[in-house]
Amino acid sequence: MSELFQAVEFPPLKVTGERRTPKRCYVYAHLGPGRVPFYIGKGTGTRAWSIDRDAHWHWFVRTRCDSAYEIVILAEDLDEEDALDLEEALIAEHGKTLTNWINPGRQFDYAALDRFHKLRDANTSFISATRPLETSDPEAAIARYRQAIEQMHQYCAITYETGLVAELRNEIGHPAHGDIAALDRLTLVLRKLGRYAEIAEAVDAYFERYPSWVSPNHTVVKRRAEAGAILAGERKAPRLSVLKARARKTGKVPEEELAPILMKARRSRAPWDWMVAAKLCRAHHDHDREIALLEEFLSGPRVPGRSWLDVEERLFKLRAMLSA
Repeated sequence: MSELFQAVEFPPLKVTGERRTPKRCYVYAHLGPGRVPFYIGKGTGTRAWSIDRDAHWHWFVRTRCDSAYEIVILAEDLDEEDALDLEEALIAEHGKTLTNWINPGRQFDYAALDRFHKLRDANTSFISATRPLETSDPEAAIARYRQAIEQMHQYCAITYETGLVAELRNEIGHPAHGDIAALDRLTLVLRKLGRYAEIAEAVDAYFERYPSWVSPNHTVVKRRAEAGAILAGERKAPRLSVLKARARKTGKVPEEELAPILMKARRSRAPWDWMVAAKLCRAHHDHDREIALLEEFLSGPRVPGRSWLDVEERLFKLRAMLSA
């Protein structure tokens, strides 16, 4: 929950409606001004009266309902499946006035959303294509990862949702979310080169613009902490190691094992089936066959609605590994 939300003092909640324990599963609604529903849910026991809700629900109650709302049991004594069906139907019917996160009534600008995904997918491909340069030309890799971060700003700035939920998110002050993949690779290359000041600068600039939460165990956070300690003289920098090519096993995938998997993959054109075929090649250390399969998939027709980025990412990783 944002600092803005935590800093505002609100009066206690005032709840109206019959207080009882409905039978078995039930569907309930929370009503605001004019008895318009702003939340619909399914529950058992006393769930309808619980205030263990997300920030959007709380903000709506405090700012639109003057901290008062009504609870109504819409149906009870239901099987769970029937309750889920009714909940889904009612959310679909009243979606535009609801704070429910899972809600077909949320209003998306699909043209903007499509532009967001296209730009993000293109940047993901750009990052993947850069990885082989980390060993062959690290300076070029650094420049490209910095470029990828700039390209990320383009799609992260796109507004693709309007309506109540988006309005509440903006009021609460949810931070813009970035895409940390390029920063992860950038700091990795900079660390290998011992350029800790640049790590600190890049990470700080990123989180100043995208102060979204990441795990304290995230590699970017760890590299920033290490860089800070080294720059402050609190620890010594690790010795720079010379990258050496590793001896790798090579083998041959049995065609009788691969054939049925590959037949299914070619028929379905589903990326997952091709990854299964690639994994079998990997298990037998048949890297040439794996590359050939991945290249075959990427050169063929693609099924609408299915992402091929995992396949593309695997191919770039494999090429980078073999070129090291």
